[in-house]
Amino acid sequence: MNLADMRVEDLLSLVQRDRQAQHAPALAPARLPVAAPAPVLPEAYRSLTPEECRERLRHQQNEIVQSASKGRWSDAESREWAKLTREHRMCLHLLAGIDGDLPELALREWRELPGPERTAIKAEVRTMRDAMKGVFSLSGNW
Repeated sequence: MNLADMRVEDLLSLVQRDRQAQHAPALAPARLPVAAPAPVLPEAYRSLTPEECRERLRHQQNEIVQSASKGRWSDAESREWAKLTREHRMCLHLLAGIDGDLPELALREWRELPGPERTAIKAEVRTMRDAMKGVFSLSGNW
């Protein structure tokens, strides 16, 4: 509807109709949903500590991610490795003392790395995390 093409009488009739609609009788109140009872926790889970619950949820998360991604991801380590840029992966290989063609090595998925390489990279990440705890000024974001 283009207001420039409307006559004043048509506009006034629309406004009048809108005013009448505002004075319409109140409708019946909507039926409010009844709150569902709290789900009953199975007996096997009632005795779990918070730490055990977290571990169970992490395990389920890994299973669901693996199922949903059709096996491309196998766990949280694979997801974190996939989020790293190729350059960061190359740096981790270098710091871990892994020899070879670094650009080619950095393209491998986490599960494609041999166990000793994964262990060396994880050790370097832990060392870097501890070493970088106090570094703030170098980031320039303060």
